[in-house]
Amino acid sequence: MTKTTTPRSSAVQPAAEQGEAIVIQHVVASGDREMKVCVCYPAGYWPVSAGAPLLPWMLYLHAGGFVDGGVEAAKELARDLAESVPAVVVTPDYSLAPANPFPAAPEDAVNTVSWVLKQARKLKVDKLRFALVGEEAGGNLAIATAQMLRDRGLPQPAGQWLIRPVTDPCLQHASSAGQVPMEMLRKLACNYRDYLPTPAASVHPYAAPALASRLAGLPPTLVQVAEKDALRAEGEAFATKLSKAGIPARALIMPGACGDGVEQSHEMCQAWVKEGARFLRESFAKADDAS
Repeated sequence: MTKTTTPRSSAVQPAAEQGEAIVIQHVVASGDREMKVCVCYPAGYWPVSAGAPLLPWMLYLHAGGFVDGGVEAAKELARDLAESVPAVVVTPDYSLAPANPFPAAPEDAVNTVSWVLKQARKLKVDKLRFALVGEEAGGNLAIATAQMLRDRGLPQPAGQWLIRPVTDPCLQHASSAGQVPMEMLRKLACNYRDYLPTPAASVHPYAAPALASRLAGLPPTLVQVAEKDALRAEGEAFATKLSKAGIPARALIMPGACGDGVEQSHEMCQAWVKEGARFLRESFAKADDAS
């Protein structure tokens, strides 16, 4: 069950005054907790206007290794995506480990989708034209969300864009990739221990997409990986796994590295944003054609 409170007026940034995307903050119930959800609109779009058209939307799930990050860190990328697609970007402040281990975070993500679907007209979104987007741990959560929506008979996204996703708690791909620093492997392992505290959790398909045996019904997928990145091998492997399951999927290898990730270094990663925005526009257009 979800609920929303009236957004604080200080959370609204009128485009007419600042010439940038409008961000409205909501509080949404998820299980026994409340979480902040930021809803970002393109500049020049005024969602409280009675005549405002319904826009496509995306759920953006932030990076942070399941233990860090939040909507504030993701806000600049959300604004960029709202402008470049254009679309409404919904970013939940999902539960973090170790205080809230699996499955709290993916449940938060699904509850956010359910909230948007119920509040679609108030939020000025076309509820059936949506996509899932996530970076790093957020990519893992996007895949989990797609599976959970499928398994619960909820509306399916038009596409999912996975940026440097983590898919393999066993770290088989990362550990076998050349030139991955031991410090990075230790950090990944530590984050997974915090997020997946039991052996059963570490092999659950919602937590370990690399081990999932049923991928049918997932949306068309773009996987972006950096040429020089510890997460490259598992991202490419997951795209291949999707393709073998009959899901339209491709891995796009971006040149070089990407600093601290697209979310934190999106100014230097505009090529990533451009390709992702193109994929989302195409996904929304196909959803339009199918409706």
